Amino acid sequence: MKKANFYSHRKLGCIVLILSTIGFIGCSETIVEVRPDIKPPAPVTFSKTIFFDDFSYPQRINRNMWVSNGKRHWIWQGQTSEEPGCVDGCLKQNNEHDSAGNVIMYVQTPQFANGTIETKTRMNFDQSIAPTESEENTLRYIIGSGIVFRMTDINNYYMFRLAGEEGCVLGKMVNGKWHNFVNPRRMNFLEGGRIKPNYWYALKVKVIGNNIQCFINDSPVINYTDDGSIGGTPVTVGHLGLVTFKCFADFEYINAYQ
Repeated sequence: MKKANFYSHRKLGCIVLILSTIGFIGCSETIVEVRPDIKPPAPVTFSKTIFFDDFSYPQRINRNMWVSNGKRHWIWQGQTSEEPGCVDGCLKQNNEHDSAGNVIMYVQTPQFANGTIETKTRMNFDQSIAPTESEENTLRYIIGSGIVFRMTDINNYYMFRLAGEEGCVLGKMVNGKWHNFVNPRRMNFLEGGRIKPNYWYALKVKVIGNNIQCFINDSPVINYTDDGSIGGTPVTVGHLGLVTFKCFADFEYINAYQ
């Protein structure tokens, strides 16, 4: 049987009964499925929305706000397979050439300083050309998709992304040179499971001052404070956007809020 393409979390519900002078508490555990083919609700009213785009295929109002770093093949596209996701549309990136490196689409305005950025993404490689076993293993180890933030220009930004089947990475690009902050491996999160191509993952970055917290499927994977010792003076404000590294990728939405 094919494994369902969703993740889940547990919700605990309790019922309190008072019988005469004896108290009774009954609890039950429910599995709550998070379906990859269901888009998130619009930003909730108690948060301040910075930017939201669900990439609906017929929706064009936000397209002029997006700019690439020139290494691109970004398209707005509807569902192209029977796999869940992209029913109403996705932002897709179809360039995995080695020279492409970090392929970025970012929003010119508004600027992002403090808050939370969320997206849902799946990474993949070009399956129309059969790679050798060595090439496939290399692709699966390094490819990734994720979030850029506090981006001042195409050579200066923070980035959190998946990093192949083995983990994820947070770091900062400074004048075109990459600086690793944290590169946790898969045994430290997701119960040791591999990060698989063509599976949906919810990514989240929370930034307050110089502290950066990163999550995969709501599991905390990184908590880092940029004290300037790696890559120099911390950046406090800039653009926000999405990124791929040497892979194809789909993005269901981006939601930035405070």
